[in-house]
Amino acid sequence: MKITDIKAHILKPLEQGFLYKEEWDPLIVQPVFLRILTDEGHEGHCITWLLSAGETESSLPGVKAKLLGRDPHDVEAISYKLTDRLQKPTPFASTVDICLWDLLGKHHGEPIYRLLGAARDRIKAYGSTVMYNTVPEYVDIARQCYEQGFRAFKLHAFGVPDKDIEVCRAVHKEFGGKMDLMLDPVNAYDRIGAFKVGKVLEELDFYWYEAPLPDSDIQGYMDLTRSFKIPITATESVSEGLRGYPKYLVNHAVDSVRSVGDWIGGITAMRKSAALCEAFNVKYEPHSYGTTLVQAAHLHIMLAIHNCDLFEIPVPQGCLDVGMKDVIRVEADGYTNAPTKPGLGYEVDWDEIRRLTVKEL
Repeated sequence: MKITDIKAHILKPLEQGFLYKEEWDPLIVQPVFLRILTDEGHEGHCITWLLSAGETESSLPGVKAKLLGRDPHDVEAISYKLTDRLQKPTPFASTVDICLWDLLGKHHGEPIYRLLGAARDRIKAYGSTVMYNTVPEYVDIARQCYEQGFRAFKLHAFGVPDKDIEVCRAVHKEFGGKMDLMLDPVNAYDRIGAFKVGKVLEELDFYWYEAPLPDSDIQGYMDLTRSFKIPITATESVSEGLRGYPKYLVNHAVDSVRSVGDWIGGITAMRKSAALCEAFNVKYEPHSYGTTLVQAAHLHIMLAIHNCDLFEIPVPQGCLDVGMKDVIRVEADGYTNAPTKPGLGYEVDWDEIRRLTVKEL
């Protein structure tokens, strides 16, 4: 099997109606559909929302020169080269890696998690919110998630300690004991605010407390982790990935590591990061908020390891299912099942891709 071409479709912008901060504009993303073609007729696919049109256009010629004629089984060598020995991962290199693993699964007729060494074939899912403007909106989306089968739920709240405490208490009042609850203020607090909110979350028995501080504040995370029983998780913004995690692990700054596989080096980097965490007896809980195929890439890692509890699904369900025929959903019992189709296991909708494409490279 040899790589014969690499193509990219720049898709229409997708507006996500949420704010990282109250004063910011809604996040606008322009998904990119990357395709790696082979002489066998298989294609490796990934639709990503972190890879910009500009990075795609500037990176594609150089990556083509490196990949054409290569066997996708060389994914370790290819990814190692594209990320400069995992020291400089990029969204483009990560997307290429995911496509290569998709190709390997299709070539061998197996879902990726089975090629990695299956640990299980289902995992508990949690609904992960967009950002809303009012407390009742959060309670309402929590109710929708519970009715859809979710038994775990994460709030991306206001990023203001007192307001976040209010929304956490409101959601807990309705769903405490019914769903595992988590809070992610997206690195918004200072240390005083982080401790103030942490005391309340411990009182409410939240499942974990995510990213209260900037990820660069390792001492602050060490203090939080030693002060609270509630698990502390962070590192999502550590863009160097594997090379950036040891300082958190050796200092016991977090109880679990979050990572974004679609910018730290793809499936190849995630499997190494999971093993590193396992060696420290720490949970590896990848961020899987993204398009369907990005979710799938993370899902396969989670199904192939033991030190992970939960799979993240953006809610409202379907809000990032751009260009897909198959989608990922929570089951009635709160779990998500492994895909059965080969590769990433979810098919694109070619008619929809053609409709959404604004530029093909």
